[in-house]
Amino acid sequence: TRRSSDLYYTYYTPVSDSVSAVEAQEHSLGRTLLLTGLKELYHIHYSTDKLEESLLISPEGKPYLAGLPGIHFNITHCHRLVACAISCRPIGIDGELPGAFENTLIKKVFSPEEKYFFYQTATTAELRIQWFFKFWTLKEAYVKKTGTGISIPLTKLTFTFSHIPAPDTIGCPDPETACRQFVLKTGHILSVCYESDSGDETISLNLL
Repeated sequence: TRRSSDLYYTYYTPVSDSVSAVEAQEHSLGRTLLLTGLKELYHIHYSTDKLEESLLISPEGKPYLAGLPGIHFNITHCHRLVACAISCRPIGIDGELPGAFENTLIKKVFSPEEKYFFYQTATTAELRIQWFFKFWTLKEAYVKKTGTGISIPLTKLTFTFSHIPAPDTIGCPDPETACRQFVLKTGHILSVCYESDSGDETISLNLL
């Protein structure tokens, strides 16, 4: 059984100014990344039609592949980036390109402990943006991993950052979940939350 998780990601240029056209572009790219991962990691060769037939939605709203209970995946897309996480255990991924945000979101998203850390650490406008999206993407990835959606108030989840033993070691409020975060060369932040019984599992980044 594979113990590692793999992230496939790709950058894109919007096909037009049409929101629906870009959404269709992102949808197609997400399917391409999933098909690539299935082929490279599990030697499963699905056609696009076969993939669409196999994709189902759980009662919790999580997509899964019929007949493949040992393969978990999650897809995210944001401005000019699409990513797909594939693992042998439940996994969630969220990506964002940091930018301006409404200050009211801090109260809606952060727990009291996170707010304290944020105001102590995010001492410049640039750091405020970076740290907001570091926390935001972690919370989104976690609820996507669990399939609970927004039924859990985001303020009830507290993530922590420590520079020991490694840079940005992330603590998750769920002891059975491990978290990793990547800042891509474009500035995009990718956060991953996955079911884990050890913190030493590898996550491979694959750019297509």
